[in-house]
Amino acid sequence: MEIADVSKSFPDDLRAYLASRLLTVPMLALLALLLSAAWIPLLPDSIPKLGLSIALGIVLISMFRLWDDLADLRQDRIEHPDRVLSVTAHEKSFHRFCMLLGATTLVLLLSSGNLQTSIGFAALTILFALFYRRPWRAGVRLRYHLLILKYPCFVLLISTRDNRPIDSSRLILALLVYLLLCIYEVLHDPSLRSDARCRLIAGIELASAAGLAVFSMTTIQ
Repeated sequence: MEIADVSKSFPDDLRAYLASRLLTVPMLALLALLLSAAWIPLLPDSIPKLGLSIALGIVLISMFRLWDDLADLRQDRIEHPDRVLSVTAHEKSFHRFCMLLGATTLVLLLSSGNLQTSIGFAALTILFALFYRRPWRAGVRLRYHLLILKYPCFVLLISTRDNRPIDSSRLILALLVYLLLCIYEVLHDPSLRSDARCRLIAGIELASAAGLAVFSMTTIQ
């Protein structure tokens, strides 16, 4: 359980947030999954490209994780009062830090010289800004499918930043990431796991992921 202490210092609260919400086994596993999907079948062809890909993956995950938490803050103060953001006195500073992560992401994408990545990131940001403003989103049971949609987009952004083609193989890998994370969300969340409809959808997604994995072995070389 995440235990948060009220701090007068934003850096202290930021460190506590990073430790409890980002520097965790599931988030590190997520980073490894996204980078693997972006890199298969070969690693980037230089150390700088490898480092920038890792940095981009970290910043993308960090930005959208924080953005998710800030968007759900009102509900989390009731359901998760132990979280750092639920008790911090520096909410505005966290919003500014999220925007800083967005600006850093844009710089990393622009550094590749590939305009497609910057346009794709801008489109993704606008899409989620509109989604977070919808008052009905918290009541949509299957909204996790929309939230998880960002992760296959991360795969495509990292791939394009490394000048890897967005061909059928890359799209298959991105879709496989999406299905696996949708299944994980149901397994991880007790409220979704107790819903028969969510379990049925997860079963269909599991069968689809298995079929897609087999198919990808014959197409990705």
